Amino acid sequence: MKLPTREITPTLATAPPMSRAEALAVAERCIELLRTRFGARRVIVFGSAAGQGPWHAGSDLDLAVECIRPAEFLDAYGAVQDLAPPNLKVDLVELETAYPEMRARILREVAVPDDPILALQGLVADELTTLERISAKMNELTGEMHDPPTWVEMSAMGRLIHDFYRGAESLLSRIAVQFDGSVSATPHWHSELVAQMGRAQPGKRPAVIDKRLLARLDEYRKLFHFFRNAYGAELEWDRLQKHVVQMSETLDMLRAQLDQFFVAVQPKEERS
Repeated sequence: MKLPTREITPTLATAPPMSRAEALAVAERCIELLRTRFGARRVIVFGSAAGQGPWHAGSDLDLAVECIRPAEFLDAYGAVQDLAPPNLKVDLVELETAYPEMRARILREVAVPDDPILALQGLVADELTTLERISAKMNELTGEMHDPPTWVEMSAMGRLIHDFYRGAESLLSRIAVQFDGSVSATPHWHSELVAQMGRAQPGKRPAVIDKRLLARLDEYRKLFHFFRNAYGAELEWDRLQKHVVQMSETLDMLRAQLDQFFVAVQPKEERS
């Protein structure tokens, strides 16, 4: 599995990160487009742009849309990507098909605790629930696959690995912003985030993950970028197999270490 090289567009690499206010201005244009061109009944801004978490340099603009015809959803997704500037990624979610915990967060059906650490812990728990679904799909796929797996099966595994790391990165980003103030604004922030989570910040927090989990997640990060940028590259089972088999164990490690982390950062009076 040879990793392809790809040039980074200078505009993307050098464009400054957007502020929340700038992202919300983009959201207004996207909402107008989705309503007038695609007949959306409702478009909801959620996530960090809506104040449901701290905004940071790597934040996406999250939009939930209701009542767009399934046949037109991909066109709508492409249209909002074309409308957004190159330094802002827009995620479009169908409200009707969103996972229950995500739907509840989008519609603000779950009360957000006043305590910022408890609020963060709730968001992280939602992300872990999504990762559990991804891991379960991987287990289902591997239980029925050919030996060795077909190209189609490996492509499906690649998509699950992509989604698994993206979810893990999302929850780690939330922790970094809450406790460290930010994630890196450089083009290499993905790799820097994993390393950042493996270091303690004296006076702020302990390390979030240990060295073993850091190494595991860094391998998933590399595969995440490979599957984002691999155009026609051949997939090799020998290189993919370990990460497929280890996904469930990696999730267990992540969950356990996050539990330990949140216990450690609770005020002493709440621990007793």
